[in-house]
Amino acid sequence: MDNGLKQRIIGAIVLVIAAVIFLPMLLSGQDETVRVEIDAPEPPELDPTPIARAAPVELSEPEQLPDIPPSIPTPDPIDPPRPSEPDAPPQPAVATAAPVAPAVAPPPAPATPAASAPVAPQGDWVVQLGSFSSAGNASGLAEKLRTQGYNAYTVPSEVDGKSITRVFVGPVVDREGANRLRDELARRSGSKGLVVAYDASTRAR
Repeated sequence: MDNGLKQRIIGAIVLVIAAVIFLPMLLSGQDETVRVEIDAPEPPELDPTPIARAAPVELSEPEQLPDIPPSIPTPDPIDPPRPSEPDAPPQPAVATAAPVAPAVAPPPAPATPAASAPVAPQGDWVVQLGSFSSAGNASGLAEKLRTQGYNAYTVPSEVDGKSITRVFVGPVVDREGANRLRDELARRSGSKGLVVAYDASTRAR
């Protein structure tokens, strides 16, 4: 293909592209020379007749209320005048001796009631905390328990011809309470006692 034909083909293609781009723009453009006229309605005509004023409304006279009489304050009660008493004639001054108050003996002090005898503890069970061959050791343990608030006492007895001294705490009313006392003494003294009946052999002498 010669160069002249190529140039003609390229020119034709350029013209087609230009037509595709610019032709719609030319066709959609508005003609500025066209004059658009709009029919506007005529303004309404106003009625020149003057508007009549409304007649005034007559109000009825208010009713007269009867006058309320002012409240009359109640006067405070006034004590009636008392009749004047005639002045008593002056009495002559008489020297009188001052009365002597009689001597009053102090009331006797109330008699102090005699101290009541200590009530012996009541119960059916005691806790035997130990048996000692030495009465001094038994008495020392009982004294220590008494300082701690327990009702401790000692009972001497003989076993196989030997003198021993037992330490008891109580008595307690029921067996359950004696068991609790035994466990409490075991925690505090470290030695577990025995719950025995409170009878002639375990009663304090």
